[in-house]
Amino acid sequence: MSKTILDWGCGDAKVPGAFGIDNVSLPGVDMVRDLLNVPYPFQANSADEIYLNHVIEHFALADYQRILREAYRLLRPNGVLHVRVPHVFSIAAWADPTHKSAFTFLSGQFLDRRAAKAYYQETDNLWELKQVTARVTWFNWKRYRLRRLDEWLGSFLARLLNFLLRLPNWPGAADLFVKSVPMFFVEVRWDLVKPMDD
Repeated sequence: MSKTILDWGCGDAKVPGAFGIDNVSLPGVDMVRDLLNVPYPFQANSADEIYLNHVIEHFALADYQRILREAYRLLRPNGVLHVRVPHVFSIAAWADPTHKSAFTFLSGQFLDRRAAKAYYQETDNLWELKQVTARVTWFNWKRYRLRRLDEWLGSFLARLLNFLLRLPNWPGAADLFVKSVPMFFVEVRWDLVKPMDD
C-alpha cells in the first residue's frame, strides 16, 4: 500500500512522490491554492505524511496555526508532519524579507501536547514532538572547492548540533551554540506526530 504524502508550499522543490500545493503555478505543483484557504479538498485522516518545508516562517502565529490545524485534520493517527524552518540566529532567517515568524529548536515544544506550556491559548498543542534535528550550511560558498569545504564544515556543525539536541539536561544548548557561532543557514527540523488516541 503506497503512502499518501502532501507537500504544502512546495515551490519547485517538491518532495519526491508527494502531491504538491503552492500558491504559484510552478513545475511540480499539482494544485495552486492559498494555504490559508482551509479546509483543503481532501478527506480527514487521509494523509500519512505532510511536509511544510520553509513555509510557516512566512506566516504570523495565528495564520500558521490554521495551517497546522488543517494538517492535523488531514493526517491519519500516527501520521507525521515534517516542519522545516530557518533558525532565528542564522543569517538566512532574515535574508528573506517575507519572513514573518522566527524559531529556535525549542520552539517546537510549543506545539507538543505534553509540553509544560501546553496551556497557552495562542498555540494548538495537538501534536507529539517526535524528533528535533538540524541541518547546516556554514557559509554558502558557490565555487566547487569551497563548496566541498562548506559541505564538510556544515556536516560537522550539524552533527555537533544534533548531539547537543540529544542532551536531556541541557535544553537550549543547541540554540545557544547557533547564537554564538556565525552560520549562514541552520535548518530547524521538527517531526510532529498526530497521536493515536485522537
